[in-house]
Order: sequence, then C-alpha cells, then structure tokens
Amino acid sequence: MTAIARRRTRRTVIGVVAASVLVAMASTMFAVGFVTLSNSQEGEAVGIDTRPRVEFPLTPNAVLAVTDESGQLASLVVMTLLPEGQGGSIVTVPVNADVTAGFGVQRRPLDESFDTADLDGLIASVEEMLAITVQRAEVVDAGGLEAMLPGIGDSQLVVPNDVIDTRGGGGVISTAGPQTFTVTEMVSILAAIDDDAEIGVSHPNDVAVWSSLARSAPVSVPPEPVPLDDLGRPVEPTTVTELVTRLWQGEATVRDLLVVPLADAENPTQVDVVLIDRRDSTLVFAQVSPGLVSTPNTGRKARIVANFTDEQLATAGDLYDSTSALVAELIGRFLFLSGNVVSVETAATGAPAVTIIEVADERLLQETIDVAGMLFGDAEVRVSEVVLEGVDTQVTLGMSFLEHELAQGRSAATPPETSIAGSTPPAVPSSTDNPGTVAGDG
Repeated sequence: MTAIARRRTRRTVIGVVAASVLVAMASTMFAVGFVTLSNSQEGEAVGIDTRPRVEFPLTPNAVLAVTDESGQLASLVVMTLLPEGQGGSIVTVPVNADVTAGFGVQRRPLDESFDTADLDGLIASVEEMLAITVQRAEVVDAGGLEAMLPGIGDSQLVVPNDVIDTRGGGGVISTAGPQTFTVTEMVSILAAIDDDAEIGVSHPNDVAVWSSLARSAPVSVPPEPVPLDDLGRPVEPTTVTELVTRLWQGEATVRDLLVVPLADAENPTQVDVVLIDRRDSTLVFAQVSPGLVSTPNTGRKARIVANFTDEQLATAGDLYDSTSALVAELIGRFLFLSGNVVSVETAATGAPAVTIIEVADERLLQETIDVAGMLFGDAEVRVSEVVLEGVDTQVTLGMSFLEHELAQGRSAATPPETSIAGSTPPAVPSSTDNPGTVAGDG
C-alpha cells in the first residue's frame, strides 16, 4: 500500500538523522541503563540447568535473483518457508539497495556488484545487507522463473508505473494501471530494466507482480504431503526450485522493506542507490525467520513480544499508529546501543498490564531489575522458566510501557511503513506458530 502523503513526509528520515533522534530522546540515565541491559553478558548459570529448552522452528530460506536477457540483475526476493514446510513469505528487496547497509565509505548498489556466476558473492551481499543467514540462492532469467513457478493462470494486476525495458530492446512492456496478465507477461515485467527510470520507479512494479503471483497460492488443495525427518520435522528443501514449489503449496505473503533516502554527503558519487532501514528488515525477519537472524552486535540477544490490541494501542494516542511502528522504534534503540533483536511476536491477543522481562541467566537478574524501570517503566523482572535457544532476554511489553512512553514524550522516529507504492504491510500468518517451538510471530 502507498502510505498517506502526510505520513510519508513525517516518516522519511535518513539514517544519520534517525540516530540523532535516538540520541536526543535518550537522557543520560536512559542511555547508561540501556547500554547496561544491551551489552552485559556476565556469567552463566551455575550448575546443571534442568529447565526445558526450546528452539526456534526451522524456516528455510533462499535468495532468488531474476535477470534480464544480458544477465543484469532486475529483481530480487528472499523466500522463507513456514515451519510446516509449505507456504511462507516473499520479501522483496530493491536491486539498487546498498550492500554495505550504510556503513561503508562508498555506497555499493547490489545490482552494480552482481555477478550471475558468483552465487556465494550474492549470498554474502544479502547477508551483510539484511543481517540474516541465507542458506541457498539461484539466478534465473524470465524463462527460468516461469519454469520454476507452479501452474498459475491469468492474474489481475494494478501496475503502479509504466514498465519499460531499455536494455532488452522490448520497449514498453506495460503501461500503468489495472490489467490482466499471463504468467509469462508478469515475469517479463520482473525481468525488465529501464536505465532511464528515476530511483524507486521500477521496484513498486516488482512488488505488485510478486504480490499477484503470491495470491495464486496455494496451487493444490489439499497440499501435497511434506517429507519429515526422524524428529517429525519437515525436511528442508535441497534446491531453490523445491523451496519455491513448497512455498506455493501453502499460503504465501509478500512483504516489502522500508527504504530511506540518502543525503548527498552519504552518497558522494551520486549513484543510483537506496538504503534499507535496518529496523524494518530486522522486524520482518525476526518475525518470519527468527532462527536465521544474525547477531552482529556485542550485546544481548532479545525477543520482543508486543501483543497489543488496537484498543490498547489507542490509549497511547497518536504516539504509535501500529504495533509494528512501536516495535520498530524499540528495535532501533536496541540496535543503536549495540543490542540484537532476533525474534518478534505481534499477535494482537492482548498485552498484560505490566511489562514482563525474563532473563535466561540468573546472574543478569539484579542488573536488569536496576535498569528496567528507566527503560520500560513498571516491569516485572524474573528468570525465565523455559530457555529459548539463542535468546538472552525476552521482553513482553505491557500497558505500563505505553504509559512510560507517554510520560517520556517518545515519538515514532520511522515506523516500518514503506513509502514505496505497492507494498504489503508486515503480517505473518498465524500458522507460523508450532507446538513446542517459538515462532517469530503469533
């Protein structure tokens, strides 16, 4: 969806400005406390830990790159299966995204460094850019993509912008507006490259096509049985083609990533590049694939549970217009102060009255108690009864957190709504939950 113009203007914030806002929002005590909570990794539990241990579900993923006839990168997605082994998410990534995630001296658009013969290089670039682990990748042209997809009939599609192919000699592939396309025509849109287009014009077309393709899933009812391993878990696909096949055997959703513009000083060579908002990409992948989120920072690995209903969130006025906006702001604070967020749940089942903070290591209990109030307001801090593998601290936000935010005068710096037309708001099917596992979203 296209964000309302007023919201788009308010939310278009460059990385440096966002960091400055975070600094300005944090008082000295807040910063000191948050650094303590984020960075401390003192000690481990003494003796034998007999608590139950739970792992994140298996959510295999893959990068699929679509090229034009000359092998130039035209479209890129990250596909992730649900724990059940069928259905999942398709995350669209702008091909001109900066692979350095804004940290490099020079901007490096993904499409400029792309090499069809270097799958390892493609995987490394995507991992660096999105802070996730990528298990496999494949590069296909329009014909290869069509062969990979299941039998999909004609689909209605609203094309956001004219589709022009200046490199392949195809000219105008499609004009903007609502139309009906065959799958051959849709993949040709994905493979088109317009050298004369302004930044951000082509990507909305990609999002619209992938969304239309995803709406054709599931292609078989009932779905085909998924092979299981000795532990009763779905066997991971061994190829990208197999992963794509399984994805279309269940419900599929498309999620776009928020991008932020770059100031001239941040893009001195003025290349065609955009910067993916790390808060938003962390939010998305912490929901769909928590077991594969990277933890590059030195601090604790956190799981955030924010199950506010619309009515509960409304008590904070216009402070946050969605739970995703709230969580993205909190993720930004963790990342800015060297913490990691590996899992997010936003099930809208109702938040507790008081925030609950659970630490995996008893030795972290007292220092967490010492800083919890200034970070989250009134909170109950305790040692977790169940150990979540890869998680040091779980924060279940309560109504007391909203009260604390109001008292502190917080504001959402850059909520995770894309300013690019054709996007789909972050939402994970409830089937992400698996008995005996911790899902990325409820």
